[in-house]
Amino acid sequence: MARYQYDVTVIGGGSGGLTAARLATTLGARVALLDKERVGGDCLYYGCVPSKALIHVAKVVTQAKAAATLGLLPADLKVDMGRISTHIQEVIARVADEEQVYVQGVSVRLGQASFRSPHELEVNGELLLSKNILIATGSRPRVPDVPGLREAGYLTNESLFDLGRLPPSLVVVGGGPVGVEMAQAFARLGSQVTLLQSRERLLPREEPEVSEAIAQALARDGVRVELGARLEVVKQSGGKKVAEARQGEKLRQVEADDLLIALGRVPNVEGMHLEAAGVACGPKGITTDAYLQTTAANIFAIGDVLGGYLFTHVAAYQASVAVRNALLPLLHKKPNYRVLPWTTFTDPEAARVGLTEEEARQTSQTFRVVRLPWQAIDRAQTEGAPEGFIKLIVAQKGDTILGAHLVGERAGELLGELALAMRHKLGMGAVLATMHAYPTLSTGLQQASFEWYLGSGALKNAKRIIRPLLSRQG
Repeated sequence: MARYQYDVTVIGGGSGGLTAARLATTLGARVALLDKERVGGDCLYYGCVPSKALIHVAKVVTQAKAAATLGLLPADLKVDMGRISTHIQEVIARVADEEQVYVQGVSVRLGQASFRSPHELEVNGELLLSKNILIATGSRPRVPDVPGLREAGYLTNESLFDLGRLPPSLVVVGGGPVGVEMAQAFARLGSQVTLLQSRERLLPREEPEVSEAIAQALARDGVRVELGARLEVVKQSGGKKVAEARQGEKLRQVEADDLLIALGRVPNVEGMHLEAAGVACGPKGITTDAYLQTTAANIFAIGDVLGGYLFTHVAAYQASVAVRNALLPLLHKKPNYRVLPWTTFTDPEAARVGLTEEEARQTSQTFRVVRLPWQAIDRAQTEGAPEGFIKLIVAQKGDTILGAHLVGERAGELLGELALAMRHKLGMGAVLATMHAYPTLSTGLQQASFEWYLGSGALKNAKRIIRPLLSRQG
């Protein structure tokens, strides 16, 4: 019988890998964590953390410029991109320090990991034997094969946050979450920004009215949005980059100092010799079954390397499921994505959980749509942020929440309550009956649930009972 050095070896030190390592260690397993460069992953160094730090700086700039509308003397701000980049790196360092708790009791090794068999891994010439292996190697920016792009040079999220100067002009290619977030942030910092989106609307996975609201917000901040524009060629002209995009029958040229590629992600599967372990891999990433198990029985995979839901919180959730399935195979369970929240961190934010209206139509359920304008929330008015709305999709029979779509100030912070209600099958009545502190933005959810109640069958039934009683009393 083989003698394993480790019960679980995790390949990849991002959010999913760190969660898996900490959980497995806490459960008493002997755990190794392998990463090519450093622990923390793309989210910490190139993704969620630096982007949100930059977005915060850009918002502060916007608020300072609007100070006069609040009766304050407007600030004459000058943007120092070098110091902003330093600030971002300081934020990254602080978050990295907080994450050290995830590797306590874990054997960490840095270097390229490659399989020799389903249980054997080689790192820096050392052979490791592990009973179970969990692949969490993440993803990297997808760079299109566009003529002239590599010669002209470009930015991705891996290089964007190291800029020492603010580009006077910037072309952003891609209208997904990263593209719209960074387009707005750089426009607010002072860049002249053009966003090229090949689809017919921004954020195509969102409700159409959400896409429209974010497009309007970008336009107000000076972002020029070109829809249906597919990048075909990049040229250089006098130190500038010239992006040529096909827009219908026209070929449109946009000149800028820098060009940011934000066209999605590709899984990191190279260099691991997956074939030596019998792990199958398709165009979108590593192949797994419903239990996150690969084609090798002792090897599991989670996060972006699967090519599915490319969110940090999904990778962390999958980590808890995969560790359980590896250590307790007789009690294995499937991940459940029925209640999956996500947020695009523009200003205002766009937050979503559950079905869109179109997706709800494709089910056999009848439903109601409940809307509340963000300006109806008193706290939004006090903070001068009335833009946005709450849209809830609720089953016609009963009060089950099928989906929620929010646009507004810190809208993502309201998703937790809705996700909890949906996860535990608590409906609109439970939200309405829960006392919300006033004045907070979360009172908007209670207000929306009140609007639902006013048109609900429950109120109609109560009315049938109360009306005769009132008539008798009269």
